Amino acid sequence: MLFLLRRPRRVAAVALVALTALLTTVPATSAEEKPTGTAVVDGPVSGKLVPALRGKAASEAAGAYVSDRYRELATSRGERQSQTIQPWTDALHNGWGVFPTVVSDGAQATHSVNPQIHISPTNPDIIYAPTLTPSGKTCIEVTTFYWQGGNGVGAWDWCAANPGFAAVAWIDSSFLNTYTVPFHGLRAYTVRDVQTDPVTNSWTAYLYNYTTGAWDELFTSADPAKLTQTHGGWSMFEVYTYYNSGTGEGYYCTETYGSMWWTTDYQLKIGNSWQSVTPANSNTSSGMSSTDLGCYSLSFSINTANSNWQVTH
Repeated sequence: MLFLLRRPRRVAAVALVALTALLTTVPATSAEEKPTGTAVVDGPVSGKLVPALRGKAASEAAGAYVSDRYRELATSRGERQSQTIQPWTDALHNGWGVFPTVVSDGAQATHSVNPQIHISPTNPDIIYAPTLTPSGKTCIEVTTFYWQGGNGVGAWDWCAANPGFAAVAWIDSSFLNTYTVPFHGLRAYTVRDVQTDPVTNSWTAYLYNYTTGAWDELFTSADPAKLTQTHGGWSMFEVYTYYNSGTGEGYYCTETYGSMWWTTDYQLKIGNSWQSVTPANSNTSSGMSSTDLGCYSLSFSINTANSNWQVTH
């Protein structure tokens, strides 16, 4: 693990990152492959925990390096301007995705996982994709991260006095066999991040257990102070990348050729009902090319507006 000093800070991030869609075509998926639907939304809560590292163990597993980069990502969401692929110093942060414009009481989506991605020990980059936050008042952001220390699904606790990773489930064979199914050429897991108490503003992030047909708890957190934050959330592809002078682009580009990241069946809980994310309740953005994420060959698509997005390399 790398070891930058942590800087405790509460962050209220309004995410409107400059983005553009380089439209591609997504192959049709059969109904048998489709991993989500009404049955998943209405599935029971199991009362069981997702096997994961929690608390101090989760923070140490993710490493101070990943935690610091993630904290800085949130701080800079909406602050960075589009950049060209000229050589850059320090780290380039940018992202692309979908941004709800309503305050929801929860979000659900199916996320790709790609265990074939291997970030080498000499690669300083981190990929957070997909990363999901329901709305400004949420306590938990659930992200799939890829870095030199390994690949995992993490719950980031924004309601802690010192925000950080509070639960980390490594993407290993047990995780893949329990929480993912084949879909669209990759494995996919389904996450539900919902407010469970409107008074205390308690939130719980669940992962759907495909072997039992129920929701297992990843993490719970609460903070009524966040009820005043009325902006929407996000679902996006996000990177923290350093310039590789040998290739003329970010380090992660070389090691992710042929990779794909996507979110599908992105839904919001509005009151007591689940609604698909659409252009009526969310925005995508314009004004960015793949080089603004430090890569020459990324392509972006909104395949079902706006509940299904994809990034292909």
